[in-house]
Amino acid sequence: MNKPVLLAAVGDVNNVRTWSGIPYHLLTAARDAGVMHEGLALDPEPPFRQLSRYVWNLGSLLRGNGKGGYQFSDAFLQRMWAPQQSRLEGTRVINCFQLYPLAMLRNSSIEKWFYIDQTLQHYLGDYGLGANISRRSAQEIYRRETYGYQQAVGIITHSHWAAESIVADYGVAADKVHVVVPGANLSTTAYSEWAAQRPVRATDSTRPLRLVFVGKEPIRKGLDRLIRALQLARKAGAECELRVIGCAPELLPADLRSVKGVEWLGFISKQQHAKRYLDAVASCDVGCLLSQAEAGGICLREFHALGLAVIAPAVGGSPDHALADGAHLVSPTASDNEIATLIARLSRDRAAVNILRNVSWARRHEVLWSHSVNQLKALWS
Repeated sequence: MNKPVLLAAVGDVNNVRTWSGIPYHLLTAARDAGVMHEGLALDPEPPFRQLSRYVWNLGSLLRGNGKGGYQFSDAFLQRMWAPQQSRLEGTRVINCFQLYPLAMLRNSSIEKWFYIDQTLQHYLGDYGLGANISRRSAQEIYRRETYGYQQAVGIITHSHWAAESIVADYGVAADKVHVVVPGANLSTTAYSEWAAQRPVRATDSTRPLRLVFVGKEPIRKGLDRLIRALQLARKAGAECELRVIGCAPELLPADLRSVKGVEWLGFISKQQHAKRYLDAVASCDVGCLLSQAEAGGICLREFHALGLAVIAPAVGGSPDHALADGAHLVSPTASDNEIATLIARLSRDRAAVNILRNVSWARRHEVLWSHSVNQLKALWS
């Protein structure tokens, strides 16, 4: 008899707001394919959480470990998972977080898997989020992370970059580690209806090249670099514009908030205003992400799904998220002038842009969650 398959993350995976919607869209596609049965609603903020955090930090200080890192502690994980314990016996659990409670790791009746975008060494180091965690506490976190990977039946990562870290940094056998790149976080119904009605469009060379940025973290994701490069390209005579979706100009330095050629659309809900979002992105020519630290970049999958050419960062797991023949990779150390040169070249050579766009549209099914779920199904079968 097949085991019930449960999906988990920090929070309720049935809520599209949890972890940028990745587990929600995975669960939706996996249910449709009969690969998963249920999503767990873990509560990271149970009653008295603040008191628990205070007590934990005090104990950590008294032990000489400093404070910070409660959300990675076994105490936090035990409290979050406790209400679900009775239903986990005999199930297969897919955890989108890098840690399980120790009690679960010691329970042999639960078949434990991971599906993660990066390791905690990457997360706390590359993303700079470990600054408030003492070295001693970080080492203890990594020890529990390593133990979890060792006890798991398998670890699935979003990229080869993350998979290589599991093997090299944590000593996990390579045959336990698998790569399944996630899909675009788009409503299956809305996207299918939209794609069925969309004619294949070539770039309109009679108007400026339209770039688009989608994201809520403009500095880490390189919007500042993109706007500066746009300014340089336009100054050199390139006809190009930029549409920004997801963040407000106030999140950028003052000199980048009112730049000519930049259109700010703000946040557009992919659920409540799906068609508006799809049209706003797809009416552009080139989707842009210039992160200097990036585990993946789901927006790259969306750009390809909507038939755009792509400018992607050559960093972290992003190269796996972009279709090689439909994208230009940009180094995280690339100068504004180098990025401007690329934009200007694409602005002049619309045939090259159309080649990239045609690749994206022809291979759009490869960047959807249904494709990722088929890979998971093959792995588990």
